[in-house]
Amino acid sequence: MKKVFLVDFDGTVTKVDTVDLMVNKFAKDGWQYYEELWEKGEMSTEECAVETLKLMEMNEKKLLDLLYTIEIDDYFLEFLNFCKVKNYEVVIVSDGYDFNIKAIMDKYGFNVEFYSNKLWFDKGEIKVDFPYKSKDCNKCGMCKLEVLNRYKNEEYYVVYIGDGYSDICVVKYADEVFAKGVLEKYCKENDIPYISFRNFGDIIEKLKR
Repeated sequence: MKKVFLVDFDGTVTKVDTVDLMVNKFAKDGWQYYEELWEKGEMSTEECAVETLKLMEMNEKKLLDLLYTIEIDDYFLEFLNFCKVKNYEVVIVSDGYDFNIKAIMDKYGFNVEFYSNKLWFDKGEIKVDFPYKSKDCNKCGMCKLEVLNRYKNEEYYVVYIGDGYSDICVVKYADEVFAKGVLEKYCKENDIPYISFRNFGDIIEKLKR
């Protein structure tokens, strides 16, 4: 059976959430209100993003300078090599932005297929788009469940790796789950089988066994 790892990006591949960092660095006060509504599920990612971006004072250079300071998990590149040797597919699924993912991939010299929301700059303005949102649900900007279903339909064994709120919908349907942070708490409280991890080194060790 073919195996695919669907991997969350912010806080999972990266040591910090790139969107949170962006907001903390560049948004004027007031973003906390939208963040709270989003965490409660009372505001979609798209609505939260659009309102928060209105409060941001940044340009392309400022954002890139910030993103190039971000570190990835110490064992992520080793994990990619391990999967390559085993012929496992790795796909990043992110409710963050392609701009951030591309900058980190550029910094660390790796290239992985990914699905995410889009962010770009146009004549000094920040623009966003949500090409992978669900038609049936508006909770997330990028529907990870639809990506999972696509692989399931092609009879893949799907392993999910994540840490946050945007990973919650998808873990009930994965064949295997590695969780930390908010996601681990959710799995524990809802009796969803999962394997706890701190970093990708833990995941490599579990896969070798």
